[in-house]
Amino acid sequence: MPRVRYALLLRGVNVGPKNSLPMADLRGMLEDVGCTDVKTYVQSGNAVFETKLAEAKLTKAIEAALASYMGRPIATTLRTMKELEAIVANNPLPEHEDEPSRLCVTFLSHVPTKAELAPLAGKDFTPERFVARGREIYTWHPDGQGRSPLRGAVTTRNWNTVQKLLAMLA
Repeated sequence: MPRVRYALLLRGVNVGPKNSLPMADLRGMLEDVGCTDVKTYVQSGNAVFETKLAEAKLTKAIEAALASYMGRPIATTLRTMKELEAIVANNPLPEHEDEPSRLCVTFLSHVPTKAELAPLAGKDFTPERFVARGREIYTWHPDGQGRSPLRGAVTTRNWNTVQKLLAMLA
Protein backbone atom coordinates (compact mmCIF):
# COMPACT_ATOMS: atom_id res chain seq x y z
CA MET A 1 0.00 0.00 0.00
CA PRO A 2 1.34 3.48 -0.87
CA ARG A 3 2.02 6.04 1.84
CA VAL A 4 -0.89 8.39 2.56
CA ARG A 5 -0.74 11.73 4.38
CA TYR A 6 -3.46 12.34 6.95
CA ALA A 7 -4.63 15.08 9.26
CA LEU A 8 -5.80 13.71 12.62
CA LEU A 9 -8.25 15.70 14.71
CA LEU A 10 -9.03 14.58 18.25
CA ARG A 11 -12.09 15.43 20.31
CA GLY A 12 -11.94 16.36 23.98
CA VAL A 13 -8.22 16.52 24.73
CA ASN A 14 -6.49 19.34 26.61
CA VAL A 15 -9.80 20.91 27.61
CA GLY A 16 -9.42 20.29 31.35
CA PRO A 17 -7.05 18.85 33.93
CA LYS A 18 -8.24 15.26 33.40
CA ASN A 19 -7.92 15.42 29.62
CA SER A 20 -4.26 16.35 29.31
CA LEU A 21 -2.44 14.93 26.31
CA PRO A 22 0.97 16.49 25.68
CA MET A 23 1.58 16.75 21.95
CA ALA A 24 5.00 15.07 22.35
CA ASP A 25 3.15 12.01 23.73
CA LEU A 26 0.68 12.10 20.84
CA ARG A 27 3.57 12.21 18.37
CA GLY A 28 5.14 9.21 20.10
CA MET A 29 1.86 7.25 20.01
CA LEU A 30 1.45 7.93 16.31
CA GLU A 31 5.01 6.85 15.58
CA ASP A 32 4.47 3.67 17.67
CA VAL A 33 1.47 2.65 15.50
CA GLY A 34 3.38 3.12 12.25
CA CYS A 35 3.13 6.80 11.35
CA THR A 36 6.10 8.82 10.09
CA ASP A 37 6.87 12.52 9.59
CA VAL A 38 4.51 13.29 12.50
CA LYS A 39 3.88 16.95 13.29
CA THR A 40 1.37 18.41 15.75
CA TYR A 41 -0.40 21.75 15.68
CA VAL A 42 -1.57 23.58 18.79
CA GLN A 43 -2.48 21.77 22.00
CA SER A 44 -5.96 20.57 21.02
CA GLY A 45 -5.07 17.29 19.35
CA ASN A 46 -4.22 18.11 15.76
CA ALA A 47 -1.55 16.16 13.93
CA VAL A 48 -0.41 15.42 10.40
CA PHE A 49 1.59 12.37 9.36
CA GLU A 50 2.26 9.77 6.72
CA THR A 51 1.49 6.04 6.92
CA LYS A 52 1.14 2.86 4.90
CA LEU A 53 -1.65 1.58 7.15
CA ALA A 54 -5.17 1.32 5.74
CA GLU A 55 -7.53 3.89 7.26
CA ALA A 56 -9.67 1.42 9.26
CA LYS A 57 -6.61 -0.31 10.75
CA LEU A 58 -4.97 3.05 11.43
CA THR A 59 -8.06 4.42 13.19
CA LYS A 60 -8.35 1.30 15.35
CA ALA A 61 -4.66 1.48 16.32
CA ILE A 62 -4.77 5.20 17.14
CA GLU A 63 -7.97 4.88 19.17
CA ALA A 64 -6.56 1.91 21.13
CA ALA A 65 -3.35 3.81 21.93
CA LEU A 66 -5.30 6.90 22.98
CA ALA A 67 -7.74 4.91 25.14
CA SER A 68 -4.83 3.20 26.89
CA TYR A 69 -3.08 6.52 27.55
CA MET A 70 -6.17 8.57 28.48
CA GLY A 71 -8.11 5.85 30.29
CA ARG A 72 -11.19 6.51 28.16
CA PRO A 73 -12.18 6.45 24.49
CA ILE A 74 -11.14 9.48 22.42
CA ALA A 75 -13.04 10.34 19.25
CA THR A 76 -10.73 10.56 16.26
CA THR A 77 -11.26 11.99 12.82
CA LEU A 78 -8.95 11.46 9.86
CA ARG A 79 -8.89 13.39 6.60
CA THR A 80 -6.48 12.96 3.71
CA MET A 81 -4.79 15.93 2.08
CA LYS A 82 -7.13 15.60 -0.90
CA GLU A 83 -10.18 15.59 1.40
CA LEU A 84 -8.93 18.64 3.31
CA GLU A 85 -8.24 20.46 0.04
CA ALA A 86 -11.85 19.77 -1.02
CA ILE A 87 -13.15 20.99 2.35
CA VAL A 88 -11.33 24.29 1.86
CA ALA A 89 -12.20 24.63 -1.84
CA ASN A 90 -15.90 23.84 -1.30
CA ASN A 91 -16.48 26.21 1.61
CA PRO A 92 -20.15 27.24 1.29
CA LEU A 93 -19.57 30.33 3.45
CA PRO A 94 -16.65 32.03 1.65
CA GLU A 95 -17.92 35.48 2.56
CA HIS A 96 -16.80 34.78 6.15
CA GLU A 97 -13.23 33.66 5.41
CA ASP A 98 -11.96 37.14 6.39
CA GLU A 99 -12.70 36.24 10.05
CA PRO A 100 -11.30 32.70 10.20
CA SER A 101 -11.62 32.35 13.98
CA ARG A 102 -15.42 32.60 13.61
CA LEU A 103 -15.77 30.31 10.59
CA CYS A 104 -15.61 26.68 11.67
CA VAL A 105 -15.78 23.18 10.26
CA THR A 106 -17.24 20.29 12.21
CA PHE A 107 -15.72 16.99 11.12
CA LEU A 108 -18.08 14.01 11.22
CA SER A 109 -17.40 10.31 10.85
CA HIS A 110 -20.17 9.90 8.28
CA VAL A 111 -22.49 11.93 6.07
CA PRO A 112 -25.34 12.94 8.38
CA THR A 113 -28.83 11.73 7.55
CA LYS A 114 -31.81 14.06 7.29
CA ALA A 115 -33.00 12.69 10.63
CA GLU A 116 -29.66 13.53 12.25
CA LEU A 117 -29.78 17.07 10.85
CA ALA A 118 -33.46 17.59 11.76
CA PRO A 119 -32.74 19.15 15.20
CA LEU A 120 -30.61 21.79 13.49
CA ALA A 121 -32.87 22.34 10.49
CA GLY A 122 -35.87 23.03 12.68
CA LYS A 123 -34.33 25.97 14.58
CA ASP A 124 -33.43 29.55 13.82
CA PHE A 125 -29.84 30.24 14.88
CA THR A 126 -29.69 33.76 13.39
CA PRO A 127 -27.26 35.47 13.10
CA GLU A 128 -25.29 32.21 13.09
CA ARG A 129 -25.33 30.01 10.02
CA PHE A 130 -24.61 26.40 9.23
CA VAL A 131 -24.33 24.36 6.06
CA ALA A 132 -23.96 20.57 6.01
CA ARG A 133 -21.85 19.37 3.12
CA GLY A 134 -20.65 15.77 2.95
CA ARG A 135 -19.06 14.68 6.24
CA GLU A 136 -18.61 18.29 7.35
CA ILE A 137 -20.79 20.99 8.80
CA TYR A 138 -19.57 24.52 8.17
CA THR A 139 -20.64 27.08 10.78
CA TRP A 140 -20.37 30.83 11.14
CA HIS A 141 -20.31 32.24 14.69
CA PRO A 142 -20.29 36.06 14.46
CA ASP A 143 -20.18 36.33 18.27
CA GLY A 144 -17.67 33.49 18.69
CA GLN A 145 -18.10 29.79 19.48
CA GLY A 146 -18.04 30.07 23.27
CA ARG A 147 -21.75 30.67 23.77
CA SER A 148 -22.98 29.44 20.46
CA PRO A 149 -26.11 27.30 20.44
CA LEU A 150 -24.56 25.45 17.50
CA ARG A 151 -21.57 24.31 19.57
CA GLY A 152 -21.78 20.64 20.41
CA ALA A 153 -19.89 17.49 21.27
CA VAL A 154 -18.27 17.14 17.88
CA THR A 155 -14.82 17.63 16.39
CA THR A 156 -14.83 21.26 15.30
CA ARG A 157 -11.90 23.42 14.18
CA ASN A 158 -11.85 27.05 13.15
CA TRP A 159 -10.82 28.08 9.64
CA ASN A 160 -7.32 29.09 10.81
CA THR A 161 -6.69 25.54 12.02
CA VAL A 162 -8.21 23.93 8.92
CA GLN A 163 -5.95 25.98 6.66
CA LYS A 164 -2.86 25.39 8.85
CA LEU A 165 -3.43 21.60 8.80
CA LEU A 166 -3.78 21.68 5.02
CA ALA A 167 -0.52 23.65 4.74
CA MET A 168 1.21 21.14 7.03
CA LEU A 169 0.03 18.25 4.83
CA ALA A 170 1.46 19.84 1.69
